[in-house]
Parts: sequence; C-alpha cells; structure tokens
Amino acid sequence: MKGRSVSITTILVAAVIIALALFGSLSARNDERRDDGMTGIDRLENAIIIEGLEMDSETPPAEDGDEVGGVILYDDDFMLSFDRKAKQDRVNEGGSAESILKDLRAKDQRWHVSDYTIKRGDNLWSIARKFGTHHVIIININGINNPDSLRPGRRILVPTRNGLYYTVRKGDTLSGIASRHRTGVEKILSHNGIKTAIRPGMKIFLPGGVAPVLRHAARRIETSKVARNGSADAESARMVFSWPARGRITSSFGNRRDPFTRTRRFHSGIDISLDPGTPIFAAANGTVIFSGWKEGYGNTVVLKHERGYITVYAHNSSNGVPEGETVRQGQQIALSGMTGLATGGHLHFEVRKYLTPLNPLRMLR
Repeated sequence: MKGRSVSITTILVAAVIIALALFGSLSARNDERRDDGMTGIDRLENAIIIEGLEMDSETPPAEDGDEVGGVILYDDDFMLSFDRKAKQDRVNEGGSAESILKDLRAKDQRWHVSDYTIKRGDNLWSIARKFGTHHVIIININGINNPDSLRPGRRILVPTRNGLYYTVRKGDTLSGIASRHRTGVEKILSHNGIKTAIRPGMKIFLPGGVAPVLRHAARRIETSKVARNGSADAESARMVFSWPARGRITSSFGNRRDPFTRTRRFHSGIDISLDPGTPIFAAANGTVIFSGWKEGYGNTVVLKHERGYITVYAHNSSNGVPEGETVRQGQQIALSGMTGLATGGHLHFEVRKYLTPLNPLRMLR
C-alpha cells in the first residue's frame, strides 16, 4: 500500500512537471507572437488611428486632404534628427514636461510650448503639422497613453519652434513688439529670460510670432509654391496602390448624402460594388494593425504601410488575416460582404496618411 502511494505521488508530480513545461512552452510561443518588433509608441499610434477612423464625418479633413487632388505633404524625415529610443525610454520612465522641453531646448533654443485646446475634427498628426512639430514629441510631453487622452475640449501642451528672431530697435516696447507680431509679452519675457528693460540691439526670440508684413502674403506665397511644385513633390512622395478589387464605384470620395440619415456628410473613401464573397487584396505591402469588427464598418481590415500610409477594407463577410501579420501587395486579405452599415454588397476602401483621408482614385494604379 505504501509502495502504491509513493507510485501515485510520483505520477502526480511528473504530471505537474509536464503540465508546467507545456504551459511554459505555450507562454513562450505567445510571448514570441507578441514580440512583433513594435514599440509602445507604435502600438499607441495604431490604437489612436483605429479609434479615430470615421467612415463618414460631418466636416471634411482640414487642409491636409482635398477631394479634388487628395494631395498631402508631410516632412517624413523630421524624426531623423531625434533618437527614437531615447524618447521611448523617456516615455517609459514618465519624464516630466519640463525635462523633455529642457532636452529639446538643449538642441535648439527656439523650442517652447503652446497651450492648445483640441477641437472637433483634430487629430494628433494634424495638430503636429499645424505647429511644425512631431506627434511623438506631443505624446511624450503630455504623457498620452491612450486614445481617450485626445478628446475634443482637452487642453494639451504642444512643443514647437514656430516663431522668429527680432532685433530690438530704438523706441520699441515689449507690448508693441508683441502686438505687431501676434504673440504675448509674457511669452517673450519667459522664453528669453528677460529680467530688465529691453534695449536697442538686443536679439530676442518671439515664440509663435509672425512677420507683420508677410503675415497676409505668406499664405498666398505658400499656396503659389504648392501650385507650382506641389504636383511634382506629391508625385515623388506619394505611394502608389493597386486596386483591392475590380468593380463599379457606387460612392465616391468627398461630400455625399448619407444613405441612412439623408444628411450631407464627408465620405472618407470609395465604395466598390462587389458580390458577397469576392476576394479582397492588399493594395500595398504592409502590416495588419486591425482585423475585426468596427462600428459602422463591420468586419474590417486595416493595413499600415511605409511613411504612415493606411488602407482600410470594410464591410467584409470575413477577414482572412490576423493582426500583426505582414502582407504583400496583391495578397488576399478578406472576402467582400455587407456587414456593418451597408445597403448592399460592396467594399468600402480608404487611403489615409495617418488619420487624414486621401482620395483613393488619385493613388490607385
């Protein structure tokens, strides 16, 4: 009896060891699957993009996209002057706004922060472009860790180098300088560390300041420059996508009457009429950042491509790729359907630069 008891105990111990080994193996595989090379910033960017997708919106995207040209120009090389790993470490360590600004100003004394209240229709990338900064720096300095941190009405700090240097002239006053250049006296004092009265010959930086003579002409000059060079610049910077499926376009990019509410809204993509079950193909090489159900869109696949371009494939009867998978252009990723808010079988297809919708017809070949 004693021998049998020992035998049973031995068997139980062995079983536990085997179970733990199997569990460890499965955990290792899961960890391996989670180790997809993405940083915390990458995951946050993807979450913000997925949260911010809207098939139809009340207003068209501000300045970054247009339903005629679908042109968008970004400074994709901006981040090359910053060490991404250092910024990521600072986010993980909870670096303060003061320390981050101090690090930035050590590289360039023009850096300062502006208070900004997020408006309806804003997104992280459009705010960054407006202030001539980068979205990762905005994330860092505000400690943003989820999409809810970017709701309209929230005030955030935006690091920027916008402004100009000014040499004080005889008869100048700080209030006069600030008024002419559309900035604030306190901003000038704080940024330049001025403790005494200004004097002629002093060179000061005006945070957010604009040159009064060029203020109204600047927009015309910029518009003219884009008109002359924008087409060539856009062609050299723009990605080319292949058609995800072939069919009749039943709804174009831009303003339309919503088929459900009958109100005028901005349609963020194109609708391609397809019989349910038609194969859908990746429009370019990319990574699956979402594969699942999204309100309005139904079964949806979202791919992220190089330089922040996004493609969206919605109303699918089924998705054929999991999140995290790398796909090639022309690879089947889904079957068409009419899930979500759809009046018939079709593919809703979008091309975006981060969250800004672009006209797919200008980019499909």
